[in-house]
Amino acid sequence: MNIGKIMSNQRTGREFKSFVYSMLAKYGKAISDPKRIELLDLLVQSEKNVELLSREIGMSVAASSHHLQTLKEARLVRGRKDGRNIFYQIEDAGVLLIDSLFSAGKEFNSEIKVAMDSFFDSEEEISELEYKDFLKKILIKEILLIDVRPANEYNSGHVPGSISIPLNELKTKIDTLPKRKKFIAYCRGKYCVLSKEAVEILRTNGLNAYRISEGPLEFANMGIELEKEE
Repeated sequence: MNIGKIMSNQRTGREFKSFVYSMLAKYGKAISDPKRIELLDLLVQSEKNVELLSREIGMSVAASSHHLQTLKEARLVRGRKDGRNIFYQIEDAGVLLIDSLFSAGKEFNSEIKVAMDSFFDSEEEISELEYKDFLKKILIKEILLIDVRPANEYNSGHVPGSISIPLNELKTKIDTLPKRKKFIAYCRGKYCVLSKEAVEILRTNGLNAYRISEGPLEFANMGIELEKEE
């Protein structure tokens, strides 16, 4: 296919459509592997280096790098070098694509719905009525919103009023938490399991705890401006 001709004013309708659809198909190819979808989900949270990403998705550094290169070629992520480390950030196209994909899966995929209903306990979720004013309750300290993601993700963008207690630190900090408060845990979004594990730990220790399925991306879509730590 002659790209120069297609980009000129002399291109035919068929050439134009073939060019556009071939470009869009690159997105489909890029997210055709579940590990690449998981990488995008992780990079929505914060910039990460290849070593950390490889640990998160349970693959070798070489395999993870290959997946990241595919995402980079589709312009869904970008990379930067810092000494021997290579850090990756998600591009706007990657954010939009992962958001649309996750929303479609939750809304229209019956298998995902069944899996979510069986995995997440509805008794651990705050009710829709409570959700309407829970952000207000955070600001007046009536409830404590806990961000259980890793600290670097919290620093990259978190809900105003939330406190950072990474899941792997929660058990050691239980005794520092006020006993009479209501706790709401959140993590990376729709399919994140960290908040579920956090609620189980909090409840086991006698605390009044619930979770919400929203993460930073969903809150940003609601128009809530996330805070960042310097």
